[in-house]
Amino acid sequence: MTSPPIPREIFRAYDIRGRALGEGALLTPDLAFRIAMAYAEQVDSAERIVVGGDNRPTTPALQQAAIAGLLDAGLDVVDIGRAPSPLVYWTIALLTRERPTAGIAVTASHNPAEDNGIKLLHADAMPFSPQQIQTVAERVASGVSVAERQGDRSLWSPRPSYVRSLAEAFRLRRPLRVAIDPGNGVAAVTAGAALRAIGCDVVAINDDPEETEPSHPADPQHAANVAQLAEFVADSKADLGFAFDGDGDRLGLVDSRGRRAAPDQVLALLAQNWLSQRPGADIHIDVKTSQAVADHIQRLGGQAVLGPVGHSLGKYAMQERGIDFGGEASTHYYYRVDDPPHITDDAVRTACRIAQLAADAPLEPILDGIPRYPISPEVKIECADDRKQVVSENIARAVQRRWPVDLTDGSRIDLSEHAPGAWCVIRASNTTPFLTVIVEARSDQAYESARQLTAEILAEQRLDPGPLLSQPPLE
Repeated sequence: MTSPPIPREIFRAYDIRGRALGEGALLTPDLAFRIAMAYAEQVDSAERIVVGGDNRPTTPALQQAAIAGLLDAGLDVVDIGRAPSPLVYWTIALLTRERPTAGIAVTASHNPAEDNGIKLLHADAMPFSPQQIQTVAERVASGVSVAERQGDRSLWSPRPSYVRSLAEAFRLRRPLRVAIDPGNGVAAVTAGAALRAIGCDVVAINDDPEETEPSHPADPQHAANVAQLAEFVADSKADLGFAFDGDGDRLGLVDSRGRRAAPDQVLALLAQNWLSQRPGADIHIDVKTSQAVADHIQRLGGQAVLGPVGHSLGKYAMQERGIDFGGEASTHYYYRVDDPPHITDDAVRTACRIAQLAADAPLEPILDGIPRYPISPEVKIECADDRKQVVSENIARAVQRRWPVDLTDGSRIDLSEHAPGAWCVIRASNTTPFLTVIVEARSDQAYESARQLTAEILAEQRLDPGPLLSQPPLE
């Protein structure tokens, strides 16, 4: 029997995500049920599925619907209840030691409360690729059927084992007072417990996962969302502060002076530590990352390797190239973990690592020693979904005749012959009807030149460069 039409727009590059609350909801329990059944047909050789979810009001119904779909598809389910996405990854890797296990995380990360989503994961905890997500959409559209065997459902909380594993991996040389702000997201269920387990005195704001009206979006990529934590760090005389996103896979950092560290600074800090233990290592960075990070990695004897934007594409790039650490401008930081073996972007693990570094030596001098160049925020230029890829390809062809260009993801254009250290990236967003643009150079004057050149590139494609021209560099 043919299933009713599905909203294809919610099947995105990295996950499934869309409005799930109220009239006009696109992601409904019925659709979650059918997605789970279609996923069951596509997921490797997994014999059971871990299912966890965030604390959004729509998550319980979607989570139970997905579980019902998996059971009807004949797969066993381990229901871990409320869980950050990285805890789902960790549990998959742990249980796969005994029996091939894949997973689903019900979350919309930092999206508004009326949205929700589903992350689909393989038995090695790697996310479904964009093509695999579209295959699931096609299977949902064509119809799914119930298996002869009904799966079994079990309940288990992996949190104590997870926290214990972090306590064993990270030891502090001296006690630290640490402030956390989970943004009332699901990281509240693991962040404080893990940091206390490694030896921190933890003070917290916005750490109630039952709160339905958080004081700010749980998205540490943007400075405005970390401002409350910065004040709290200063008021509480904390040694450092951590801000988490909605599903616990991205991290913001505040130092003891109440200063927010830019995401690129945090990546450079972590890369410096990584290279001190693994000299000459390759470090994954995405095409939006500041050249200051690449320069810092090179000075330390490492090699910065450009990769695509997005947590799933970044993890696959690391896997294919044998890279064990990396990060993105969006505050994702990636590790290849040996125990249990998987690649993860776990903000709680990253917080534990940074706390360990801070216990060894103050972070402030290290952060101050990391170069920073004038760089724009990520500027969005309107471009329809059905046009953005074509425009991005047209830009690539045009600029290759004039400048050196890296085509890893869109066009990262080397403008240094016109302005010292200048570059820009212009790429099609994987999730929204925009081109995204970033400009950077080594001085304010060079930044202005680079911004003007980039605006001209956009105008040649009949795009409005106004949003870029009106945007000063980040503080």
